[in-house]
Amino acid sequence: MDQQLEVRYSADAIASRVAEVARALNSEFAGQSLVLVSILKGASVFLADLARRLSLPVACEYISVRRAEHPEIVQIDFSTRFDVGGRPVLLLKDVVNTGVIETYLITHLRDQGASQVKLAAIIDKASDRTTDIVVEHPLFSAGGGHFAGYGMEFRGRYANLPYIAEVPGRLSQ
Repeated sequence: MDQQLEVRYSADAIASRVAEVARALNSEFAGQSLVLVSILKGASVFLADLARRLSLPVACEYISVRRAEHPEIVQIDFSTRFDVGGRPVLLLKDVVNTGVIETYLITHLRDQGASQVKLAAIIDKASDRTTDIVVEHPLFSAGGGHFAGYGMEFRGRYANLPYIAEVPGRLSQ
């Protein structure tokens, strides 16, 4: 571990929460085929862990979201063309802050014919929200800060950590 990072959620705590979310999803979507859509890169490990714990049929898809020079301009790339028509979708995100991108993606997936779209996140920062979006399946809630580990990078590092660390303010500036 990098001595400058502070463990916020252990690997055991993450595994426990993923198992709880999987149990809820298995019940909620029983008898249906669920499409898991990961927003890259940060939610890819979450998708892999969650998919292995689900007992219902699952398809895994990926979306890349990149901010341009201006923060209000976003480019969204669908890694493959996938059909969500008539199927429930679970959109997975690493950290949900304002909810703007997630709101757009949920609207887009509904417009594509998804029977329903729910949102899951590794970290839900509801205090940063500027939209009315709800994270139905958060692993954890946090009030602020920057996070790394469990697939989430900080300055191109730490995605491979098996736990989630909070990056101290002195490093995030």
